[in-house]
Amino acid sequence: MTIDETLRVAVVTMPDQIDQEWIARLGQDPRIGWMERVAILSTGLEMVKQSRPDVVIIDRPAVEAEEFIRQIFTSLPTTTCIALTSLTDINVVRRLMMAGARDVLVRPVHYTDVLQSMSDVMKIEQDRRSRHMVSNDHQSYGRGKFVVVISPKGGAGTTVVSTNMAVALRQISAGRVALADFALQFGHVGTILNLFSRHTLQNLLARSNEIDDTILASVIQQHGSGVHVLLAPSSPEVAGEITREQIRAVLDGLLLRYSYVIADTWCVLDEVTMALLERADDVLVVTTPEIPALKSVKFFLEYMAQHQLTCGRVSIVLNRFPSVDSISLEDVQQHLRHPISANIPSAGQLVTYSINRGVPVVLSHPQSWVSQSLRTLAAYVAGEQVTPISLEPEKGSTKNKSKSNAGGLFWSPRRQTSP
Repeated sequence: MTIDETLRVAVVTMPDQIDQEWIARLGQDPRIGWMERVAILSTGLEMVKQSRPDVVIIDRPAVEAEEFIRQIFTSLPTTTCIALTSLTDINVVRRLMMAGARDVLVRPVHYTDVLQSMSDVMKIEQDRRSRHMVSNDHQSYGRGKFVVVISPKGGAGTTVVSTNMAVALRQISAGRVALADFALQFGHVGTILNLFSRHTLQNLLARSNEIDDTILASVIQQHGSGVHVLLAPSSPEVAGEITREQIRAVLDGLLLRYSYVIADTWCVLDEVTMALLERADDVLVVTTPEIPALKSVKFFLEYMAQHQLTCGRVSIVLNRFPSVDSISLEDVQQHLRHPISANIPSAGQLVTYSINRGVPVVLSHPQSWVSQSLRTLAAYVAGEQVTPISLEPEKGSTKNKSKSNAGGLFWSPRRQTSP
């Protein structure tokens, strides 16, 4: 491969294909100076426009790839597109080329095939390479999406869900992700992510009327995954001193600078929590399949509806399901009178291991069933259309789908994709 300079590459793929071997090896090649992966089409084009890579590799279904390439070709003339397809139909290849692709590779591919393709197209399109590399870290993404993760009963796993979902969102969307710990008295986001600092949310709230990039940079901690984290106050009594106005100002500052802002909360409906719910685009209500937890969630849903606490989408996340002797999904949905939008399977040993190490399970065990489910939840939050997958394992060539998971995002361990 003969390229004068290292290349900036963006890979647009599917949520369950983000860890393909050729992508990982491509990112390790010394001829690739910068690489981002994105698995959410709704944010993929924005990321490409912001970062202006030399090459975009699109590994999506042909119809989606054709439209995505056309938008890049018409708006970013200095960016070269390469498409991957499983179809060898000449009409498919022709449409991709007419949309603006400079090469079309047939799956399965090896990373050397992709490298050779980039070499060939860059020799032809050298004058199309970007000469003005714009860093994502200095660009505004406009008004981001605000997601509140909450449970009316303690111990349901909101912090595990919020931390892993934030990391997964960063992985699959390549957007800027902020995670704020609003469990104000005893927040554990920092513990789970192995982050410690004397600068916390308390410092930002004290200067809520003058938030700018400099102030944020002095308070926010950057996790190794790329997620930016606001830690909970170190003193429990601070919780009683925070006002709605301060919360709104902090959220305004974050939403102007991040694609996604995730708020981990506690199980108290106080002034702060209600201020967060009022602003939420998505409310993820986490519960476990036990009677006390489900009873609390039912009361919480009724209270939210009665008092119109949020205008955002409310989704139920059933954590630690399926597990031994748990209530059936049909009974859960019948009791709550609300569909289950996602489930996170019980994986006590893996999750405990990740918590004790301070490494999110989506990083420590990315191919596990629990990690696949958390990544699917992140795709759901980001707006990706995710096909419901049965809780039941496949038997032979027959795909047995459980009638009980209608409307849910359920991952089967037999559906995991190996690189």
